[in-house]
Amino acid sequence: MLELSGTLLVEVRITIMPTINRRAFLVTGVCATVISAARYAAAEPAKAIHPPSEAFLKGLPDLMELATLPGLAMAVIRPGQPLWQFNLGLANAKTKSPVTPDSLFPGCSLGKPIFATLALRLAQDGILDLDRPLNSYLKDDMLTGEWGEQATPRHVLSHTTGLPNWREQDDQELTPTFQPGTRFNYSGEGFFHLERVVEHIVGSGFEALMQERVFKPLGMNSTTYLWLSDADNRLVAGHRGSEPFYNRDLAIDTFKIIQGSGESPSFWTYEQISSALINKSIRKTAPPPNEFVPNVAFSLLTTISDYTRFLNALLDPNNSVLGLSTVTRVRMETPISRVNSALSWGLGIGLEQTEGQTYLWQWGDNGGWKNFILAHPPTRTAMAVFTNGGNGQHVNERIVRAATGIEHPAFLWI
Repeated sequence: MLELSGTLLVEVRITIMPTINRRAFLVTGVCATVISAARYAAAEPAKAIHPPSEAFLKGLPDLMELATLPGLAMAVIRPGQPLWQFNLGLANAKTKSPVTPDSLFPGCSLGKPIFATLALRLAQDGILDLDRPLNSYLKDDMLTGEWGEQATPRHVLSHTTGLPNWREQDDQELTPTFQPGTRFNYSGEGFFHLERVVEHIVGSGFEALMQERVFKPLGMNSTTYLWLSDADNRLVAGHRGSEPFYNRDLAIDTFKIIQGSGESPSFWTYEQISSALINKSIRKTAPPPNEFVPNVAFSLLTTISDYTRFLNALLDPNNSVLGLSTVTRVRMETPISRVNSALSWGLGIGLEQTEGQTYLWQWGDNGGWKNFILAHPPTRTAMAVFTNGGNGQHVNERIVRAATGIEHPAFLWI
């Protein structure tokens, strides 16, 4: 079982011997990094997000075994307190390498809220008009059909464009299936299209733009929408089906093209990357949106501590990197599209109303990786949980419940 210390930050190594086949996911080399939860329990304000209790953490390996979940990482941020971080289990069940503080997780859809803050800053600065039709910005792969001319960046951020999550066929037109703004329909395709719009109006490749405007200023030095030179040594494998590293080869090919080109990173827009992949015979045609990297909708790679840097900035009304005004933050956290009686979407992030409280949230799902973030603006507390198994959200739900003391309707929907 876990052995916890009362010190602020300790690393504990434990061994859990396999008893049945599913136990093979949790074996020698399991690494846990923890900060004692009991130290802060009395000081936590009501409804704040806090580290799960030591009793819960001791029972977590059993929950992971039941869910056939190899590994996880989680962290909690609270104003005035050091980061609470906890890593447990295996980054790769085959090689038996443990999850560590440096483990690189696919962030999946957790890249969307980060991009949303950039889009909102551009709108705040008058560079992007949230209510201007997308077709007036981007003439390539334009939206078609009865309502194609009506979809706007605001509709993208609130998932009300009428676009599907992803097109079923590569040559399928990008066509809203209902009038934009009238109802909710989650769409990664819409976010990728807005990524291309932002590239077009700013005149810079997406990865370079995010590094310059967000990741480097926030100290998120292990975060990328593309690839890192040491990613192979740090990447956490997914455990569901037969594809442990989703889209890895295309990400590496693109990374090598950019690194060896001699061109500035800002040169590498969607058009430049697509052309290079075709010219070098890596692809016969441009990759479809649901495979292309860098991609705001699914290709984020990050560490648990890096992502909490973003969450901390998101909750800080005076954060100069994001630079969001009070008005912009209020609009971001105001319901625009209703999912059900408890869930809605603001501008770029989910909103959950439960127990008289409003939480910000987003989930991530790339098959073998299941992630979840939750933030409580009134107390400026937040948590992130990354897992590397197909049943990870079941464990995430237990963890979030333990960190808040209440049930969260979001888990009934995702």
